[in-house]
Amino acid sequence: MKIDPIEETQEFKDAIKKIQPELDKIGKELDEMGMRMGSCHIYWARKKKLLKSVGIDWKSPSEMNPDIRFD
Repeated sequence: MKIDPIEETQEFKDAIKKIQPELDKIGKELDEMGMRMGSCHIYWARKKKLLKSVGIDWKSPSEMNPDIRFD
């Protein structure tokens, strides 16, 4: 499975540390709503938006692997 090469940069790692509390909150909200199927796409969309807000243009696993089905 391919990952976005930006994930290996220090800039990305620093950005993740900055947005991790919000990512944790999103994950918890999805769990509390009982969302299982498809929740990764919601999570990745929110992660992409948060990363974009700190200047990182990240590609999600579904964008990097268009031939793989994620649920």
